[in-house]
Amino acid sequence: MVSQGKKGNKLIWPMALVLFFLASGWLSSQTTLCTLEGVILDEQGEPLPGVAINLKNMETGYFYSTTSRADGRYIISGVQPGRYEIEVSLSGFKTQKQQGLIFNVGARLTINFTLSPATIQEEVVVVAQTPMVEITKSDVSKVIDRAKIDELPLIDRNFGSLAVMKPGVQGDRSNAQPAGSEEIIVDGVSNEWVGRNIQRASIPADAIEEFRVITNQFQAEYGNTSGMIWTAITRSGTNEFRGRLSFFYRDETFDDVNYFVNHAYYQGPELPKDQYEKPPYEHYLFGGFLGGPIKRDKAHFFLAYEGLRHTEYSTITSPLVPKETVDVTNDYNQVLVKFNYQLNEKNLFSLRYILNDQDQRNQGVGGLFTKERAYDYLVTLHELQAGWTLYPTDNSMNEFRFLFSDDLINLPAHVPENTYTIDRPSGYFGKYASIPQRHREQRIQIVENFSLFIGQHTIKLGVDYSRVGLSGYVYQFIPGQFIFTTDKPFDPADFSTYPLIFIYNKGVKDFDYPYTEAAVFAQDSWKVSRRLTLNLGLRWNYYSCKDISINHSDLRHLNPRFGFSWDPIGDGRTVIRGGFGTFMQNPQLNIGLIAGLMAAMDIRTIIFPNYPDPFKPNPFFPSIPGQIPIDKYSTEPNLVPPYSLQITVGGERQLLTDLSAGIDFVWTRGYRFTRLENLNPIIPGTINQRKDPTRGNQWVFTDNGRSDFKGMYVTVSKRFSHGWGLDIAYTLSQSKSDVETEQTSCWSYDEDAWERQYGPTNTDARHRLAITGIVNLPLGFQLSGLFYYQSKLPWNAIYPYDKNLDSLTGDYVDEHRNSRRGFDTCYLNLRFSKQFRVGRFRLQLFAEGYNVTNRVNFTTIFNRYGEPRFGQPIEADNPRQIQFGARLDF
Repeated sequence: MVSQGKKGNKLIWPMALVLFFLASGWLSSQTTLCTLEGVILDEQGEPLPGVAINLKNMETGYFYSTTSRADGRYIISGVQPGRYEIEVSLSGFKTQKQQGLIFNVGARLTINFTLSPATIQEEVVVVAQTPMVEITKSDVSKVIDRAKIDELPLIDRNFGSLAVMKPGVQGDRSNAQPAGSEEIIVDGVSNEWVGRNIQRASIPADAIEEFRVITNQFQAEYGNTSGMIWTAITRSGTNEFRGRLSFFYRDETFDDVNYFVNHAYYQGPELPKDQYEKPPYEHYLFGGFLGGPIKRDKAHFFLAYEGLRHTEYSTITSPLVPKETVDVTNDYNQVLVKFNYQLNEKNLFSLRYILNDQDQRNQGVGGLFTKERAYDYLVTLHELQAGWTLYPTDNSMNEFRFLFSDDLINLPAHVPENTYTIDRPSGYFGKYASIPQRHREQRIQIVENFSLFIGQHTIKLGVDYSRVGLSGYVYQFIPGQFIFTTDKPFDPADFSTYPLIFIYNKGVKDFDYPYTEAAVFAQDSWKVSRRLTLNLGLRWNYYSCKDISINHSDLRHLNPRFGFSWDPIGDGRTVIRGGFGTFMQNPQLNIGLIAGLMAAMDIRTIIFPNYPDPFKPNPFFPSIPGQIPIDKYSTEPNLVPPYSLQITVGGERQLLTDLSAGIDFVWTRGYRFTRLENLNPIIPGTINQRKDPTRGNQWVFTDNGRSDFKGMYVTVSKRFSHGWGLDIAYTLSQSKSDVETEQTSCWSYDEDAWERQYGPTNTDARHRLAITGIVNLPLGFQLSGLFYYQSKLPWNAIYPYDKNLDSLTGDYVDEHRNSRRGFDTCYLNLRFSKQFRVGRFRLQLFAEGYNVTNRVNFTTIFNRYGEPRFGQPIEADNPRQIQFGARLDF
C-alpha cells in the first residue's frame, strides 16, 4: 500500500535509511492492491510444497502465479481489485478451481486448500464466495463496492457520501480530529490539496471501482493523517467492450420547501402558499463511460465523463438599487482516461489522466450584496499518473508510481481590479475585499516501493516524496475598503456622508509557497502461526513549508505501530483484532500562507478618511494619525505536526456464507493540533488596554490543541445474494476537543479560556446509525435505500455582549464550549428503478428520493443568551428532494 509522507532539503539522519532502501531496492507499498495468501494441505493435514497456484482476473485476463513453499504456505501480492478465478494443482492430486472470488481494494484474503489424491487427472470446479472476514488484518475499515455506488441513492453523484456506511465516520471527519486531519488516496497516490488538506481532483462516480474507509489502526504504509483514510481505485477496461450513458434531472417542482421558507419562525404556523415561493433551480447531470480491450488479456482502456449544468436564482433586495434576479450557475466537466497493460506475468503498467473544468458564475450576489459584488469561481485541473508493478523474483514485488498535478483556481471580479469595496448599512458595492484571487498548486509525487516475502514474514519498505508549489495572488484590501455608517449618497459638503473607516493593504498581494513532504516506512506482517498474525511497523515523517517552523528532530516524527489479528477457532471465519500506534498529520499549507502573507501585506486602517481619495485630508475631521496597523500573524517556533495515539480492540465473525457481524472498541487521543492564540490581547476588564499598547493583535499559530475520542463500532453485513443485501453500521461515541479547524481561536481572553474551550466537538453525536439495503423485486424492479439517524449535536450558548470587557463579544454562558444539545437528525433516501433488457442493452429508469419522509432536521441554533429566540433553531437541512434519471448500459 502506498505510503504518504514527507521529504525536504533537511532530512537529517533518517535520510540515510531512505538511501539504503533505494540502493537495495527494498521499497514497498500497496495502498490499493490486494494480497492472497493461505496454506495448502493434504487430507492428513500435512503441508504440500510445490503446488502451482494460478490466479486469473476473469474480466481482464491478467494473471498471477506462484508455488507453495515447504510449509505449504503461498502468497500472491500486488493483485488488482476485481473478480478472479484461482486454480491449484499438483501432480497426483485433484486440481481445484474456485471461480467468482471478489478482491476488494486493499484486501488481504486468506484461502486455504485441502487437496485429495487422484489416480487420473481430475479437476474440481466450484463457484466460490470470497471470505467476509479478513483474518490477518488489524485495521478498522469497510469497503464500499461498485454495486453500492451504482444502486444506492446518490445525490449529486458524490460517492464519498456513502462513507456514512462505515461506523466512526463523522461527516468528513473522525476520531474527534479537526477538519483537514484526513487523507484521500486514489490509485495509490495522494488526492489532497495541501492548502487545507481537502480533496483535490473530482472523479466521476462511474469511474470509481470501489473505495475503502479506514478509520483506525492502519499500517505504517499509510500516513499524512491523524484521523481516517479514504483509499479508492478507479475502474479499468476489460476483455468485453462495455459502456454507459446516464442522465439525472431535478428541479423545484417535485421538491418540498425548507421549513423556514413556509414558516416565519420556529413552531410558528405554516404560511399559506401565496405567501412564499419555492426557490427555483434546474439541475442536469449527465455522463457515461466506455471501456474495453486494446488487445485481449493484455491491454485495456477506460474512459469516463460526467457533466453538470446547475442554475439557481438569487434576488438582490438592497433598497439602494433596483430589485433584480441574477442567474447563479455551477457547471463542471470531469474526465478520466485510463490505460492498463500487462506485458507479461512480471510487468504491469498503468497510465491515468484526469481533467476537471469547473465554472461557477455570479457568486456572492443576493440580498444586500449588489451585482457589483459578483465574482466567478473557475477551476482547471490536469492530473497525470503512471504506474509500474514489477515482480523481480517469485518472492518479491516492486511498485513505482509517478504523479503530476496542476490545479489552477481563479476568482475574478466582475468589476475592474482597482474598484474599491464599499459597505453601507443597506447595501454592499464594489468588489469583495479579498477578490480577485488566483491559486495554482502544482504537485509532483514519486513513490518507489518493494515487498519481500521471506518465510512467515511479508516485509514492506517504502519511501514517498512529494514536492508541492502553491503560488498566486490575493487582492486583500487592494485598493481598499470603505465602511460607511449611512445610506445617504456622498455629498462633499455633508460631513455625515463621509466614510468612518478605510482599510487598505500597504504591502504585497502575491505569494509563492514551496512545500515538501517525505516519509519512509518499514512494516512486517508476521504469521506467527496459522491463527496469529502480527502487523508491526515504523514510519518516519518529514514536512517542510515556507513560514512554518517545524521541529524536524522531534522523536514524535517516528510513528510506531503494533497490530494483531487472531483466528481463535482456526476456521478462517473469526478474527480478534486490535493494536496501538501513533499517526501524524501533515501540516496545512494554509497556516504558512496566512502567517507569511498577512505579515507581508501590512494591512492598515484610516479613521475618518476622505472620499473618494482616502489619502487626502478629511475637510471636517482630521484623519487619525499613524494609520493604525491591524492584526499580525506568525507561527510558533519548532512546531510539532498534529498526531494521534490510537488503541483498538475488536472482533468479527462470519456467521453464514453471506452474513458477518463485528464490534470494535476505539480510543483516540489527539495532540499538537494547530490553533490561533493572541499574544497581545485586550486585558479582560479594561475594555481596550493591551499588554503592549503600541501593537495590535499578535496572532500566533501554536501546537497546543488536543482532543479525545472514545467509541464503539458495531457492524452487520449481509452480502448481496439471493436478490438482496444489507449493511448496518452503529456508532456509540464521545468526542471532545478544543479545536475545530487550524484557525480555531478563543472567544475570550480570560486566563481559563482554553480550558473552557475544551468540550464536545461540533460533530459529537452520542449515537449514529446507518442502514443500507438493496432488494431485487419481480419484473425487473429494484428498491434500494439508506436510512440514517444521528442523535443530538451540541451547541454553544454565548452572551450577546462583551461580558468580561476584553473587546470580544460572545463570551460563553456555560462552563465549557458546546455544553448544550440541539436536535437529532433522521432521514431516509430511497431509489426505485425498473430495468429493461434488449439484447446486450440494459435500460434502467429510476426515481430517487432524498429525505422521502420530509422530516425537518434542524441545524443551526440561535445561541445569543437572553434574546427572545435563544435556544430556537434558525436553519434546517434540505427537505424532501426528488431526482429522476435514466441509465443505458451496453
